[in-house]
Amino acid sequence: MKKFMLVLFVVAVAAAVTWTAAQGSVDGFVQKACDARLASVERVEVYAKGADKNYTYTATGAFNIYACELSAAGIIVSDVDNILGAAVYYDDELSLDEVLEAYDAVSLIIQSGEDCVIVYGYSDGCGKTVSVDGKKVNIQIVLKKGRTVVGSPLVMGSY
Repeated sequence: MKKFMLVLFVVAVAAAVTWTAAQGSVDGFVQKACDARLASVERVEVYAKGADKNYTYTATGAFNIYACELSAAGIIVSDVDNILGAAVYYDDELSLDEVLEAYDAVSLIIQSGEDCVIVYGYSDGCGKTVSVDGKKVNIQIVLKKGRTVVGSPLVMGSY
């Protein structure tokens, strides 16, 4: 019985650590966005599987999008369950170097489209990663005329 209780305790602690790491990753990204002080932030989107009736969100079927001001993003991240990621929408076209420096990120993959440049990179403190072209990334930067979007691990809304 003692062994069973010990195993149960270890599993519970491991689950709590995993959950905290996932939450902390988005917290870290939101904190970097607050510290960046780049351009005027149009809005922040927090992506979550969880639904919280205390906040307004848009249901996509696969996840919910909580649109808010930068100052409220950290509160939503801490209150809503199953956070998947977040994105910051700047209403200005920033340079790639500005964004990489502000988020302490390195560029790993650059793709050019008709009307935008999409950069996948890595930044310590942004936490969970996804695989893109075999590389682990946790930050996506979309540079577009008149707008810049930075997401972690990816931008899940529109750019």
